[in-house]
Amino acid sequence: MGASKFISPPSFSEKLEKEEKFFDKNFYMSYSGLNKLLYSPSMFYTHYVLKERDDSYDQLMVEGNLIHCLLLDPKSFDDKFLLTPNETPSDAQRDVLDTLFMFYGVDDSKESLNDFQETLLEILKDKNLYQSMKVPTQLSKMINDVTEEYWEFQKKSEGKIIIDHETYDFAKSVVEKITTNPVVMETMGFFGDEMNGITSKNELGLSIAPEDTKYTFGFTGFIDNLVFDKQNKIIRINDLKKTGKIISNFAVTIEYFNYWAQAVMYKKLVEHCIMDNPEYKDYTTEFRFIVVDSQMQIAPIKVSEETMKTWTERFDKTLEEADYHFKQKNFELPYEFLINKELVI
Repeated sequence: MGASKFISPPSFSEKLEKEEKFFDKNFYMSYSGLNKLLYSPSMFYTHYVLKERDDSYDQLMVEGNLIHCLLLDPKSFDDKFLLTPNETPSDAQRDVLDTLFMFYGVDDSKESLNDFQETLLEILKDKNLYQSMKVPTQLSKMINDVTEEYWEFQKKSEGKIIIDHETYDFAKSVVEKITTNPVVMETMGFFGDEMNGITSKNELGLSIAPEDTKYTFGFTGFIDNLVFDKQNKIIRINDLKKTGKIISNFAVTIEYFNYWAQAVMYKKLVEHCIMDNPEYKDYTTEFRFIVVDSQMQIAPIKVSEETMKTWTERFDKTLEEADYHFKQKNFELPYEFLINKELVI
C-alpha cells in the first residue's frame, strides 16, 4: 500500500521489445485481466504488455483477500500477509530505520539492529537527531523492543500485503460468522463426508490453453470453492465476494465490477477442465456468489440458468472484442472506438 510512484514511460524501442515478448508467448486471460481490458484497453496494455504495474490495494480488496485466505487457505496467511507492529516507533525513528533499511542485505552477516550500530550513528548525525545525547543514549533510543519489532517487520514486509490489527480482527469476525452460518457452510460443502457423497476443493487453479479456444489467448482462474455433490450430480461453483454496498444491492456491484464475466469464465473453466472427465459427464453446474456486505450480512446468491445464458452470450461477444485487440495489437481505445470512425450517441 502507499502512494503510487511515477514511472517514466518507456522509449519507443523499449515498447517494441516488450510488445514482441508479450505476443511471442501464450497469454492466459484471467477475470482481472479481462476486467481491465473492459475498463480501459490502455490500462491493460500498460499492466500486461509494458509490465508497469501498480501493486497498491484498496481497503475493500485487502479485506476480501484476507477473508478468502482466513476461510479457504489459512495456512498461506504468513506467506501473503503481514500484520503491522503492535507499537510503532516515532516518525523520526521510523525515518532513521527506513534509511537504515537501504543498507540491509549489503552485508549478509548483519541482521539485527545491533549489527548496524556504526551506520545508525552516522544516519543520526546526518539527520541531526539525538545529537545532544551521548552515544550510548543515542543507541538506546534507536535499539529497543519497539524499534526492533519494527525492524523485523521491515525485513518481512517485501512482497506481502500489510494489514493493521483492526482489518485483521474484522476479517476474522467475518470468517467466524461465515463458519457459524449453516446455510453458507452447507452451500460451500463444509459438511461433506462419505455418507452424503459431498466433497469440496478450495482455491483450485484451472486453465484452458489458447489452442483449446477459438481466440488468440487462453483462460485461467482460481476457483474459490468447488463442491461436488455426487447424489444430485451437481458441481457447485462458489465465489466469495466482499462488497462495500448492502447485500440487497449486489446486482449493481455485479454490473459495476463485471462479476458476470467472472461467473461465466469460471463456469467455462470447470466445464473444460473437470466436466470433460467421464466421471462427471452427467453432472450439471450451479454458480453462486457468497456475499459479505458492509454490514457483515452474509448470504449465497445463486445465478439462474436463464441469467447465466444471458451472461454467456454477453461474455462471448466481449471475447470477440478482446480478440480484436490482440489480433490488431491495438489497445489504444475501447473496441467500439477502434472499429468506428466516430461514436454517435
